[in-house]
Amino acid sequence: MNFVKTNPYLGLLARVIIGIFFIVVAMSKIADPLHFSGEINNYDLLPDKIINIMAIALPWLELVSGLLLIFGVRIKANSALLIAMLFVFTLAVSIAIMQGLDINCGCYSAVEERKVGWSKVAENIGLIILGVIAFFNEAKRFAFEKNF
Repeated sequence: MNFVKTNPYLGLLARVIIGIFFIVVAMSKIADPLHFSGEINNYDLLPDKIINIMAIALPWLELVSGLLLIFGVRIKANSALLIAMLFVFTLAVSIAIMQGLDINCGCYSAVEERKVGWSKVAENIGLIILGVIAFFNEAKRFAFEKNF
């Protein structure tokens, strides 16, 4: 655990990977919010009134959090936010799998059509692990803000 907490390169690597992932997926959703709202709707988990708000706000939250995480601004807050989002996304994908839904995960919106499946759950768990590493890493060498 000490290696995770003190290695500045491990912390930076975790931040960059998860940050780039969220920036890329956010850009595709921002470019086509109508398509993304349809993918959210396919899960049939949210009331219709919330779907359009989520389709517009969520990608911007992903983009800003991803950028701030890469640049080392409020690392704990941004990694916690991204971990929470990943947890909710993983839960939604798992529910869709258990319901037998044959839908796109909505993660990459119009960039890549990817069906919900256990490989997506595994990918999200890997990203959650990277988020946890970023959260607990205390190395301040590659961060703009020295207070996390």
